[in-house]
Amino acid sequence: MKLITAVVRPPVFEAIKEALALFGVRGMTVGQVHRISRESSHIEVYRGRRFPIDAQPSIRIDLLVPDEELSDLTRVIGKIMATDESDGNVWTSQIDLVVRVRTGEYGLDAL
Repeated sequence: MKLITAVVRPPVFEAIKEALALFGVRGMTVGQVHRISRESSHIEVYRGRRFPIDAQPSIRIDLLVPDEELSDLTRVIGKIMATDESDGNVWTSQIDLVVRVRTGEYGLDAL
C-alpha cells in the first residue's frame, strides 16, 4: 500500500478531486495548509505597516492506494498540476498497515 500526498493551490483542488473520482477513488483526506516559499513571497500593507507574506494557502491531499494504482494516480495528479503551472508538490510513502477501526478491517480491505 502507498500513500500519495499532494500539496496544491486551492484552484487546482477541484480539478484533481473530479479526476480522481472518474478514476474510481472513493475517499481521501484533505486539509488546509500553508506552504512557505521564498520565491512567491510578497508584501502586504496593514494599518500602514508593511509585512512580508511568505506563507501561501494550499490544500494537502492524502490518498491511500494499492501499489498497482500508484503510478496511474500520481500521473493524473501531476498532469492536472502541470496544466495549471502549479508550484505544488507530490510525493509517495510506503504504508505497512491500515486498520479501519469501526469495522476491524485490515490492509487493502480497510481502503
